[in-house]
Amino acid sequence: MRRCLPGDLFEAAGLLAVSTDPAALITRLLDQADAAHRYAKRFGRAHPTWGNGSLMARALAEPGPRHSIPHSVRFLSALALVASQLASRKRSVS
Repeated sequence: MRRCLPGDLFEAAGLLAVSTDPAALITRLLDQADAAHRYAKRFGRAHPTWGNGSLMARALAEPGPRHSIPHSVRFLSALALVASQLASRKRSVS
């Protein structure tokens, strides 16, 4: 997966905040963003469904509503989950 910037985290958190199963959703988004990055490196173009390998591209490709109140408890909890999952993946790779 491509390097994550703040926008990547916020887009993913917006999706997770309205999800009924945010843990499963972030796992799926991260796996698919990683696969899209490998696809883009191999074929020289973005994955047709999952985007260019960034978490933001993958989150924006997901249909459905977004939670857009950045100071709400739901959004901040979702943001913490995204950061936690990214840190966990980084630790397991290193």
